[in-house]
Amino acid sequence: MAEIWPHYLKDGYFAPSDSLNPDYVSREKIALIVNGLQQQLTTGQLRRFFGHCRHIETRLKAMNESWANVRPDFLKIDVAAEDARGKQPPKIPNIFYEFLKLNVAAVRNEKDFLRGFIPHFEALVGFSAGKLKERN
Repeated sequence: MAEIWPHYLKDGYFAPSDSLNPDYVSREKIALIVNGLQQQLTTGQLRRFFGHCRHIETRLKAMNESWANVRPDFLKIDVAAEDARGKQPPKIPNIFYEFLKLNVAAVRNEKDFLRGFIPHFEALVGFSAGKLKERN
């Protein structure tokens, strides 16, 4: 990630105004990541990780669970990414592994997750539409 997006997540998800930094949902910036995913990541792999995050979001919003309760499940994303990257051949490209690893490390609380990470990941999914392989 450092090669394609220097200082990625260095200051967290939010601008000084406490709003989401527009870079994390902009076509220009997200395209840098999408370009690295093409030909190596399938739509299904991307959706698997995103679906896990959506489930956590639902638990926080609709089921009124606390961040403390769902955080362990959020941290499992890092475990799943490590496992997928460690397969022979790797199931996910290094850039997606880095994306997940850096984002898991950047999420410190419910606000980071709901107002930072989820919109950022949504942008990646949206801008990846039609650009990833359907199957391995």
